[in-house]
Amino acid sequence: MSRAVLAIPLVLACACAKPYLASDGTLVFQERGARGASVMTANGLEFHDVTDVPERVVTRDPYEPWRAPVGFIVPANGRFTRTSTPTLLATRRLVISLRPSDTRVPSWGGEMLVRVDVTAPAAAGTARWGEDVAILLDGRGEDTRALCEATLAQLGARDRVVVVDTAGARVVVPVMPASHRSLILAAVERRLAQPPRAPVDRAGAVRAALRATTRATYRRVVVLSDAGESGREEVQRGLGDELMPLAIFGASTASGGDLDVRVRAVQEFVPPAGRPAFHDVVLAFDGTPAPSHVLEASGGDARWDIEGGELALGDVRAGDERAEVVRVTVPAWTPGEAYTLHVTARFGDLSRGGEARAMTADMPCTYDDDIERLAASRHGDVIAYASALATLARLDAAFTGGRRSAGDLRPVARMHARSLALLARDMHDLAAADQAALLEALLDAIH
Repeated sequence: MSRAVLAIPLVLACACAKPYLASDGTLVFQERGARGASVMTANGLEFHDVTDVPERVVTRDPYEPWRAPVGFIVPANGRFTRTSTPTLLATRRLVISLRPSDTRVPSWGGEMLVRVDVTAPAAAGTARWGEDVAILLDGRGEDTRALCEATLAQLGARDRVVVVDTAGARVVVPVMPASHRSLILAAVERRLAQPPRAPVDRAGAVRAALRATTRATYRRVVVLSDAGESGREEVQRGLGDELMPLAIFGASTASGGDLDVRVRAVQEFVPPAGRPAFHDVVLAFDGTPAPSHVLEASGGDARWDIEGGELALGDVRAGDERAEVVRVTVPAWTPGEAYTLHVTARFGDLSRGGEARAMTADMPCTYDDDIERLAASRHGDVIAYASALATLARLDAAFTGGRRSAGDLRPVARMHARSLALLARDMHDLAAADQAALLEALLDAIH
């Protein structure tokens, strides 16, 4: 790696490419003709030459925390040039799509991200039509997140969600498919962690939610309020002449009583997306060579075992869809050799009386010690989605190694989203363009 002190002659001599300013004030320049990639470290973005092969991290104590040999790798110019190809686990009425962030993995060891999309296509009569559901955050009650989660758990692939804070009538989550459950919850958590910055405007919040949705779709409004029923008149004023289901739920014990009772009330007000279809869906990950551990996941229950790990997603209904991102470790091995991440899906098929079933798939990768090649092969769609989650304080350790606050990641997430938009334009990929637009809108709404 080439470093330089801030001096004009040295800048003129060395600056043949864009310099990087680390958080400690160090300027990092790429040497003339250098090949390599940018790496996110505790000091910010740094350029690593291909000759800078990181040392393998040798763990001698099973209780020692896992450490990555090098930070998060991105192309030196910040532009991704590839999108992922899904690996499918499929059976009748259940499809699990796995999209890895990498097909080339570092020979010195590291980790990869896997986007997991679980879809249960609904047969005729097994799921309701889609709805637009507006969630209003009216206060910062301690049970707001639990009630929001209960609302989202009722929704499926056909539903859309918009979240608005009554403090300033500000949109927290722009209208998006309910399948992005963890993304929505993370944005809500971030908003709840901030004190209110504007006067409460319940009527304005309702109007903002209605503007984001469409009259062509059945709509309902869920208000999670510290004030309970005392704010109903103002909320109703925001509806104007609109006629639609609206319910107010106390967001704290003081305003609403027992939490379990309020969760059941939310579930009665928001009908489930469809009938129960699969019980206790679990994805198990293990690698060859071993071990490959699941470090964390954006949603579900991540479990660690000796050689691998699991992601428990719970029950799935007909018409359900959700997207999650998992961090999986990759052990060190020889450049040019194969690495394979094995995935097994286990579940109970309720159409067969709960019969235990399983599906398996492999995601093949190749070990490489060329950091430039590693950076160029990374998948922009998976990384852009994961970095948006990281900005919302989920999966942030994947990018920061746990050394920086997630708030520092917003410029990085925006860079990834814009890179994805450019990639979608170049590849004429409408799905990637939609994802880039969704992530940009979410980042614009976060403050």
